[in-house]
Amino acid sequence: MTKKQLLFIEEEGYVVARVEEILSGFPLFEVTRVDDAESARALLEEKAFDVVITDIYLRGASGLEFSFKAREKNKDACVVIITGIDNSYMAAKAVKEGAFDYVVKPPGLERLANILKIVSLVRGLGAPEEGAPQP
Repeated sequence: MTKKQLLFIEEEGYVVARVEEILSGFPLFEVTRVDDAESARALLEEKAFDVVITDIYLRGASGLEFSFKAREKNKDACVVIITGIDNSYMAAKAVKEGAFDYVVKPPGLERLANILKIVSLVRGLGAPEEGAPQP
């Protein structure tokens, strides 16, 4: 089965380490990680991603910009916004503008594994069940 493309955009070291640990439990994703807005923009211009996990604020950019760019390239892209700001208005805005979910770090990072499981099932990204015919 072809691996699904996941872009992880984050600049805070402790968050990177924790999210990478979570992502290691999802071998169906080929993970690309960047820590700056310029690299993220370039990748989103050249390649379609199935899942994008991004901080809401990076130097020089907003995660909402990356959400929009990801869905320009792949209308079914699933974007998860992570942030240190527990703000219901910002969460509602992110979801209204197309994000799948909004996770508050660090405590909310524990939810990320469940979100990725849901996304994999809902968006058909999960590995086929054993014995199921391969596409």
